[in-house]
Order: sequence, then C-alpha cells, then structure tokens
Amino acid sequence: MTPLLSERDITFSPYMRPEELAKYDFSDKSTLAPAIWRVNLVFIVLVGIVISLRIFTRAYMTKHYFVDDVLAVFAAVFTLVSASTALVATQYGLGQHVWNLPLPLSSILDNITHCVKLLYVAHIFYAAASAFTKLSIITSYLRIFPHETLRRILYGTAVMVAGIGVSAIFATIFQCKPIEAAWDYSVPDGQCFPFLDFLYANAAISIATDFILVAAPLPYFWSLNLPLRQRVVICILFGVGFIAFAASVVRIVSLRDMQGIDVTYFLVSPLNWTVIECSLGIICVSIPPMRPLFSRIAPEFLTNYVTRFTTTSGTANNTGAGARSRAIDHNSQVMSQPRSYRDIMDEQNREMDRQLMKFEMAEHNRRLEKGEELVTSTSDCVSSTASDLSIHGEKAYEHTGGRSPV
Repeated sequence: MTPLLSERDITFSPYMRPEELAKYDFSDKSTLAPAIWRVNLVFIVLVGIVISLRIFTRAYMTKHYFVDDVLAVFAAVFTLVSASTALVATQYGLGQHVWNLPLPLSSILDNITHCVKLLYVAHIFYAAASAFTKLSIITSYLRIFPHETLRRILYGTAVMVAGIGVSAIFATIFQCKPIEAAWDYSVPDGQCFPFLDFLYANAAISIATDFILVAAPLPYFWSLNLPLRQRVVICILFGVGFIAFAASVVRIVSLRDMQGIDVTYFLVSPLNWTVIECSLGIICVSIPPMRPLFSRIAPEFLTNYVTRFTTTSGTANNTGAGARSRAIDHNSQVMSQPRSYRDIMDEQNREMDRQLMKFEMAEHNRRLEKGEELVTSTSDCVSSTASDLSIHGEKAYEHTGGRSPV
C-alpha cells in the first residue's frame, strides 16, 4: 500500500500531482459523517439487542449452550468494537472531504493520522468478526445436519474461513515496516506491501465462502419436510443471508476508491458495508436459537400467524376437486374452531417427531450399509437442532440432554 502522504510536507505526495488533483471538486462541502452515525448506531443497537436476547434464551430458558453461541458472542463483540471505532474516527474527520478539514496543514495531517489509525484497528476487529460469524454459522449447521457430503463441505469452508481470517489479521497488522507507517505517513523510509490488492483477493474468497454458506444447506433444509410455516421462516433467514452476501459484493466494489488524497471521505463506503455484512450475519444466525423466547413473549401473535398461514395456504397446495373440497372443509373447521397456541405447537412437535424418526432411521441404515459403527451423536445432533429449526423450543433440549457433537 503506497502511503497517502510520504512526507509532512504535502507537496511531496504523489497524489498531489496536477492530474490527480483534477479528479476532485474542491468546492464540494458534503459530508458522510451523518451516514456513518446512522449505519453504525443502528447496527450497534440491533446486534446488541439480538445477542443479548440469544444469551438470555440460552441461559434462562433452554439452559444449554453450544459452540455456535460462544462464537456468535465473540463475533458480536468484535463487530461492536469495529463499529464504535468508526464512530470515534468521525471526531478526526472521517466522512469529510480532506480539504474541508480544519487548517493549518499540520492539523489536517494529524487528523488524517488519527483517523487512519482508528480504521486500522477497526479493520483488525472486522476481520475477526467476519471469521467468527461464519464459524458460528458453520458450527450450527454441523449440529443440524449429519449428511456426510454437506459436512465435508462445511469442514472445508471452515478451514477457508479460519485461514482468511488469520491472514487478514496478520496482513493488516504487518502491512508496513515499521508497523506505524500504516497510519503515520511521516515515518521516514516506511515501506508497505500492496495492501489494497490483498483486500481484493481476501474479499473475493470471503464472497465465495458467503455463497457456500447460503446455498449449500438449502437442499438439506428442504429435505427435512418441515411444515410450510417453518419453511417460510427458513427462507426469510436465508434471504437475510443473501443480503449479507450482497453486502460483501458491494464492499469489494467500493474498495476501488480507497486510494487517493480524499481518504477520509472514500473510506466511509467500504467501512459501512463491513459493519452491515457482519451485523446481518450475526442477526441471521441468532434468530433461530431465540425461538423459545418468541414463543413465550408473543404466543398470541404466533397463534394468529399460524392459523392465518394454514388457512390461506391449505387450498393453494392441493389440486383436484376432491383435494380442494377437503382443504375447504379443513379450513372451515380451523376458522370455526380457533386452536390455542399450545395445540398448534403440539401438532407441530408431533410432526417433527415423525420426521426426526424417519431421518434417524435413514441415517442408521446408511451407516449399516457402509459397515460403519453407528454413533449416538446422530440422534443428539438431530434432536438438539429441533429448537433451532423453530419446532420444539425447550422440548428439544430435554431430548438431547444438552449434548452437542460439535
């Protein structure tokens, strides 16, 4: 990474050549500082609330913790630190055009140094947050699915995620020699490797892992034959995952503006998208474990939702006159005899029990055919996951005894 200002005297900067200066509109007084505050504050609050509710649900309702819970907490802490650092950087001019920073020139250079140093720290925490978020998603998948093919994909993806996370942290820390040359452009004889090229490569691999985590489990989720309502919820969660994936793509596009004199302004877009990407991942992976809490605090809403969804989808999913007639009769009974939330959930639980039994028998037969010794963790894995699939709630944890194969 070529330093923005190689000397205290700004006239020696390669970015001050006339052809470079012609790219900028020095009459532009706009600022992105309000956007930084809006984006980061919103996601600080959302991530803080979501991770707090997840911890509360695990600690006081289900009374069981899993590896993905611990990883999600670390990811949330790193994300909150990264976002908070960006807010502090606005005090040193982040979001403003560099020519709008307060004079004299020495003050401008000092502000840029403080700003870039804070963003240096923020990027280290972002790299850690991104890795821990994806590892939390992977470990939750491993707890859900016993499918050998998918598990191999997930283990391979976990190695990739851990690798790019560690490499991003070390590359950020040691991008320059001496280290302080990364933010202090007055350091004499400072040398930096092309860090922007590394960011492009790292972001491309990160996008690939995002796509794998969103796309690979979809066929296996659908094979569980969950009730339609649960499928819709899963689709919504994966929709949020696709938004996080899109945020990764937008972030890599915004990296092209990171070089130039107007560093305090053009760093805002990639910075905001990093916070959005990590926050959406944390929210997405934290919603399923909070199912028991939602069932407790909003049973009436869930009852109305289930009844309405069942009555509106029953007819649409049947064909033929006989099927339509049966659906209409069934829906009439549902509407004329409102069911309690407990009745609805008991029916959902019985259906899930049947699906889990079929699932475990298929896994048992598969292992016997391969001559493998059947391990008990398969049953634990599938049963303990019922809560995270929004079916069993607290009941699922009673079946598993709190054991996790991950």
